[in-house]
This record gives sequence, structure tokens and C-alpha cells, in this order.
Amino acid sequence: MPTFTTPAIVIRRADYSDYDRMITLFSPELGRVEAIARGCRRPKSPLVNAVEPFTSGEFQLYSHRDRNALEQCQISESYYELRSDYDRLCHGVYWLKLLDTAILPDTPAPELFIITLRALAHLNYGELPPALVTFAFECHFMRLMGLSPRMDGCVRCGRPVDGEARFDAELGGTVCLDCAGSAPGISNGARRILMKTPRTQFDKFQLLAAREEWPEAARLMRSYVNLKMHLDRFAPPLVESDAVQREN
Repeated sequence: MPTFTTPAIVIRRADYSDYDRMITLFSPELGRVEAIARGCRRPKSPLVNAVEPFTSGEFQLYSHRDRNALEQCQISESYYELRSDYDRLCHGVYWLKLLDTAILPDTPAPELFIITLRALAHLNYGELPPALVTFAFECHFMRLMGLSPRMDGCVRCGRPVDGEARFDAELGGTVCLDCAGSAPGISNGARRILMKTPRTQFDKFQLLAAREEWPEAARLMRSYVNLKMHLDRFAPPLVESDAVQREN
């Protein structure tokens, strides 16, 4: 019965029978891995903490007849602070939904795995607005999916765009002001943020905190991600004012 070990993040769990759980792991080498954790719901089980969403570490599994079972886990990080803060938790759950939608079995995704770990560290320990961390994660996630919106040219006529424009999520990027359309406008600052953020080293997103246009860029990016990934009902508020508007 072959046994294998892989670094991974728990992105989903579901109760199975009286004491077991089914878990979905995101492995940088193997992509999506489904496994059963037998007896993990017993109070004294050594796996009780290993099957919680967001948990990262080295997972040892054995495979038999195309089914995987979790044997043990050396936990690297459980992100406890994230779990105890409702706002940060909502953002983190949204990330897990994005990963759950996109990660495929037997499809390595090492860069996305590293970015996810870094983003979780910022969300768990950092002091920046969770919405800003989520915006940066969305930008890099969509780039790695091959779905970054076009921000340097008009998606209708193809001419270069270097200034204010409109952002058409359905068409996949900017529309110049000379082309007809009813898409919302985008400032040049927000356009440049959307153009540069996916191509900038992830940890440098903190520099965006000083840019007043980042909430505008985040709102437009969210509309694009929702259209492509169909996760609107899981998406957290972008900024505090958005939460107020939803309540009203």
C-alpha cells in the first residue's frame, strides 16, 4: 500500500460517517488531493487539528484503490488569529473557495501555493486591510489562471490605452473612451494598479496602501473575478463602506 508525503493546505472539509471527515488538500506538486481522515472527529485523535481549513503542513497519506487516507500531519501553521477574527475569516474563506474552484488533480501549481501561504500570513499576522490583501491575492490568482484582464489596450478596437477609460468585466478589460459602451469608468491610477499588480512580486502589494485608487481598482477587479469564477455569494465586502451600503 503506497504511502506518500506532500506539503499542502486544507481548503475544504466535510463530515463523513460518525467520526471521519473528507478533506480536500491543495498540494504544490499534486494539485487537488481528496482524502479521508478516519477517526479525526474523536476528541483525542492526533488528526483533530490537521483537518481544519487553512491548516498547512506536511501531510502523509496512503493510497489504495484510487482512494487516499490521511495517516498523519506535521502542522506548520494553523492561522489561529485568522479564525478568531470574523472579517479576516470571511476573506480567507473566499480565497479557499477560489482555490477549490480552480485547483485540479494531478496539476502542479507551486507558484500559486507559495502565494497562498504568503497571503495567509499577511491576513493572519498583518495590519493592512483584509480587503487590500484579498485584492492582491485576486490579481495574482487570476494571472496564474491565465485570466488577467487587459489593461494596456482597448478590448474593442485594440488601440493602446494610457489614461482614463472604462472597465468592461464581460469583455475582459479596458474600453477606450472613443468606443461605445456603458461599462463603468476607471481612473488612470486604478487602471495602472490593475495592470501592474499581477506582474509585481506579491509581497510588494503593501505599497498599494498609500495609493488612494486601490479601493476603486479592487471593486472593479472583484466584478471581474465574480464574472469569471461565479463566486459572488462568497465574496466578502471590499471596504468598510461597502458593508454599510449592503446593510442599507
